[in-house]
Amino acid sequence: MPFVETHIDVDASPEKCYDIASDMEKFPAFMPSVDEITVLEAGETWAKTRWVARLQGKPVKWIEREDFDPENLAISYHQIEGDLKTFEGDWTFTGEDGRCRISLTVDASLGVPMLAAALDPLINKLIRDNANSMLQAIKAEAEGAD
Repeated sequence: MPFVETHIDVDASPEKCYDIASDMEKFPAFMPSVDEITVLEAGETWAKTRWVARLQGKPVKWIEREDFDPENLAISYHQIEGDLKTFEGDWTFTGEDGRCRISLTVDASLGVPMLAAALDPLINKLIRDNANSMLQAIKAEAEGAD
């Protein structure tokens, strides 16, 4: 099962970066690989969202639950249903003095054990590239915002 952990340093406060990342409905406006995010349900510290994104130009769709922890500047998510068998991970936002390190983990599985050996390296690269693209987009948004 591919597991990706990546991070980026941002010239903005952890709180600002967390606020941008937790407003996922706005991702399509500044993330080229995300076509649509719709909030289906929401509570004070959680949301259920429908995602339409692209990996290497191919559409990928899923519904996930996000759990927000503004006190610890963290977001966890897991797929409820969708194109992958498993899709889950965490966002964390740490730093000080107006700098932030955003860390993103993604744990994913196609759910086809016989193909895992052949496809996991490709899926891992696609997920890493997509995660890095999302982090770059949040960095640009945070550093470009007032």
